[in-house]
Formats: sequence, C-alpha cells, structure tokens
Amino acid sequence: MFLPLFRKCLLYFHAKGKVLEVGAGTGRNLNYYSFSSNKNRGGGVDEVILTDISEEMLRQAREKVKQHKNKDRFKLFVADAKEMTMYYPEDSFDTVVDTFGLCSFDDPVQVLKELQRICKPGGKILLLEHGRSKSCGPLTNYLDKTAERHAKNWGCVYNRDLDSILKESGVIVETLHTWHFGTTYYVVCRPGIAAGSGCSGSGDL
Repeated sequence: MFLPLFRKCLLYFHAKGKVLEVGAGTGRNLNYYSFSSNKNRGGGVDEVILTDISEEMLRQAREKVKQHKNKDRFKLFVADAKEMTMYYPEDSFDTVVDTFGLCSFDDPVQVLKELQRICKPGGKILLLEHGRSKSCGPLTNYLDKTAERHAKNWGCVYNRDLDSILKESGVIVETLHTWHFGTTYYVVCRPGIAAGSGCSGSGDL
C-alpha cells in the first residue's frame, strides 16, 4: 500500500543528473524519474543507468524501456552492486538509487559502501527499503519466525535491521521516514565515505 507513491516522491523530488539504479529488477521505477528537458542542461534527471545481477529481470526492464518516451536516456547492463567500481570510477554519479534491494543483497553494508564511492560528494543516495520493525513487537516476532522460509522462497531477508545497516555503512542520513508499522524505510542520504578511503569494493534484487 502506497509504495508507488513512495517511489514517485523519492525519485521525482530527489533524483537529479546522472543516475545509477542498482537492483533495478524489472524496471518498476522507470516512470517515476523526472527528466530534464534537455540532456545535461540540469533541472532534472539527465540519464539513468539500470543495473541488476539478473539478466532475466533486466530483459523485462528492457522491454519497458522500449516503450518509454525517454527511452534514449536509459542504459541497462548486468552488474553486481557490491562491485560497481569495476564498472565506474569513484565520484561518477549525481544520484544513486536502490529500492527494495538491501533485503536481497548478501552484504548490504558492503553495497552501501560501494554506492558511496561511486556517488559524487555532493550527490544523493536514495533508498526505499523494508526491514525490521522497531515499533511493533508482534510484527517483529512474526517477521523473525518466518524470515528464513521467506528468504529461501523469495531471496528476501525482510527482518534486517536497517538502522544498524545504515549506521555501519557510514552513510549520512538526511531524511528518514518509516511506514507500515516501521517496516518500510524512505531514506535520503549522502556519502559519508570519501573516495579513495581504502575500503575495498571487491568481494545484488
């Protein structure tokens, strides 16, 4: 409930310039980006790079891009989110986006560290995620009891402690709102790890 609205608000109001979206999946966010009237003229999104570890999911996203009015502004390729500096140098993007991916990545902290390195110092990291509730004990207990089965069936660990993940990754949180009894996180961050800090990027929705 309300997830399309959350996606639209996050991307329409905060995504600017050259954008990287990791864990892009089948392209659910395509229609929520607000593109600038002229590429590289500012005032909106200039281009969006969509990546995902799954070729099958990106195949579906490619079909959606073909029908998009700004199809020339998108690029897609298969990539591992925790190794993005294999593909792009540090400080490459004005905005980095991940929606409902931290639950699926093997090492969400490492992914966030990698995203900080490829985001420009004045850029934004936009996250829409789900995780552990801090405000509803019965719901948290249910998520804990069913998390292993859910992860096995769907590849999603939906009871991760997002507050701890954000803190450990070193991102600087500018805006954080939660909904759905504290399980849905809407987060606007900026990089807290300087490029070239020596954190290794080697080591995915």
